Amino acid sequence: MMVVDPRQKDDTPNPGSGTGDPRLAAALLTRFRDVQEWSYAPGAVIALPVADLESAFIPMRQISTPFVKGDECDKWTAGTWFTVLQEHNTAGVQMAVTRIGDAVPSSGAQHQRQPEAAIFSETLITGSATMLNQLGDPSLPGQCRHLSDAGVGSGEIQPLSVPGLGERSWAYRITGSGKVPIWHWVEVIQTSRYLLEIRIPNQEPSPRTDPAKLLPEIAQEAYTKAEAAFQ
Repeated sequence: MMVVDPRQKDDTPNPGSGTGDPRLAAALLTRFRDVQEWSYAPGAVIALPVADLESAFIPMRQISTPFVKGDECDKWTAGTWFTVLQEHNTAGVQMAVTRIGDAVPSSGAQHQRQPEAAIFSETLITGSATMLNQLGDPSLPGQCRHLSDAGVGSGEIQPLSVPGLGERSWAYRITGSGKVPIWHWVEVIQTSRYLLEIRIPNQEPSPRTDPAKLLPEIAQEAYTKAEAAFQ
């Protein structure tokens, strides 16, 4: 677990190779209900290609599952950001990433409370139509349906029903065994201009609202803000 001083900001340099499109920065959520952008590592835009694929700049702003299944499954288990870096690390591709995880300060008395909303990460990607169609393809490879890892046990990728957004949208959850019954709730939205992904991880304390219900609500708000930024 990363332990950070909340008064500080991360000084890891942006590994991108150019100037980021300001529309991507404007499209990212900075708050959802009672959680807001992580102050230690706020949202950022990365212009590819990235020379240092080992940089922690993007991973610290994203949330992935511990399952390692292979290249075909990385989009599902690690996230679209990982697939972009591995398969589309070329000029013309840009990626905005953020992690919403700081509690909104309360004006009342300080006390422990169960959050209404959930910690989550958001990815927004622009590039060629071919790349966006590949990332937005909801077809799950058969070998990715069942997951296993010696350190975390087994799990499955199971589809979820969500309202349609953009030109194509779909969602799924990644189940687990043992102490973690569900690792992630994920929704992907594709348009002709960008692809957007929301990932909600299992967390303690759990939000008061079921993450399966929060997921489409977060996705709707993220999509609305992205559409406004790309007008």
